[in-house]
Amino acid sequence: MLINELIESASHDMSNPELNFQIAKEYERINQTASAVSFYLRAAEYGYATHPLIVYTSLLKMSLCFEDQKDRNWNVSNYILQAIAHMPTRPEGYFLMSRFHEKASNWQECYTMAQTGLAFSNQRLEPLPADVLYAGEYVLLFEKAISSWWIGRRDEAKVLLNNLLSTQTMKPEYINACISNLKTIGA
Repeated sequence: MLINELIESASHDMSNPELNFQIAKEYERINQTASAVSFYLRAAEYGYATHPLIVYTSLLKMSLCFEDQKDRNWNVSNYILQAIAHMPTRPEGYFLMSRFHEKASNWQECYTMAQTGLAFSNQRLEPLPADVLYAGEYVLLFEKAISSWWIGRRDEAKVLLNNLLSTQTMKPEYINACISNLKTIGA
């Protein structure tokens, strides 16, 4: 549905979290992240008591929108933490927080978030209503592997990276990153 049609539908029911979420996704699709954040925030606020997956996903999507805007680290971290607090037994928020700390070279935090997310990665969970870059357990294992090398756990890093390459079906960028990191640590 086009953005104008979605907004027209929402004008009759502005507090509908599902409509606000759909509008946010459409704004994000056309790279209007400021508008997307506004509607994700509305979806999260209006859906808090009734639509937990929309709230959780909206918070994570806001963090990704702010990440795209660059130099908005406080906002990125804040919305991921809000999502984790809202649904602490889902792995996606832990992955995004681990990834956030990896980018900042906060290696122990990266490792801890990945390890915590792994505790919830084997559950059967209802799928999220939108992509938040979580491709499955292997992304948490990757974050754990990378950070383990930086916190002095070289052997653990080697084992994890080799296991990822031999046992996981991964996106090509993760395969290449595993190979590159194994070369870097001399494995």
